[in-house]
Amino acid sequence: MDLRAVGRCLWLLGALLAGSSGACAQAVPSGPSPGASSAGGQVLLALSDPWCPFNCQPDSDKPGYVVEMLREVFPPPSWQLMYQIVPWDRALQQVREGQAAIALELTRDQALRLGLLIGHEPVGEPADCLYVAAGNPLRFSQASDLDGLRQVAVVSGYEYEFALGEWINRPENKARVVMTRGANPAEVNARNLARGRLDGVIESAAVMHMLIRQLRLQDKIREAGCQQASPVYVGFSPRLPNAAQLVEHFDQGIAELRRSKRLARILSRYGQQDWKAD
Repeated sequence: MDLRAVGRCLWLLGALLAGSSGACAQAVPSGPSPGASSAGGQVLLALSDPWCPFNCQPDSDKPGYVVEMLREVFPPPSWQLMYQIVPWDRALQQVREGQAAIALELTRDQALRLGLLIGHEPVGEPADCLYVAAGNPLRFSQASDLDGLRQVAVVSGYEYEFALGEWINRPENKARVVMTRGANPAEVNARNLARGRLDGVIESAAVMHMLIRQLRLQDKIREAGCQQASPVYVGFSPRLPNAAQLVEHFDQGIAELRRSKRLARILSRYGQQDWKAD
């Protein structure tokens, strides 16, 4: 904050009786609010926790392929796309309340339950997998295969479907499910599994494979089995006055990225393929 502006505010506060109260508010201007329009276009604030390769570190030359897709679909000067890392629970709350415009990434059922708007175009079809210590011979193919595990970590606020979601949601398993929160929960879970603090982690294959490589945990963690893939979407805040138009524009933009081959070029930077590829 500009100290001269603060000093001016303090001086002006002393002049309230003289009717100068309005000037103080102008001395320290605030930035554009998410969804607001400015000379640089409508501000679209996208929030998520790190879920690389979908969305990675904001200041990286590879911020995540979904972030790059959004930048292509919502370019300046019509829009100002901003991307920030926050805990996932907070991201969902802020988007629901209109404090941010976009949540990255969520299932259709989760979006409907939270009242967020999604389009027809998903931004990926990840498959959730069970990960265990390298020396654990367990193989996962059905929910009961997890019954021998004592501490299985998931991320708070994430949506888990099919057999893994069924196991997580059983009341008798509540004490065995570790809900990890914070700004980097997937990495925390991977490290804790490698250190023996957990005996299972449920995570997207693409996300965990990247973490295992980055953290050099190839000899510590292994995949015990995966379930079928399921589409994920970007969710738009229903509080945005033009939310429906943004969703429609997003769908049209993704179709154009695919038609022009730009989507394939973006995905190739992250070692990914189009989920709609023939």
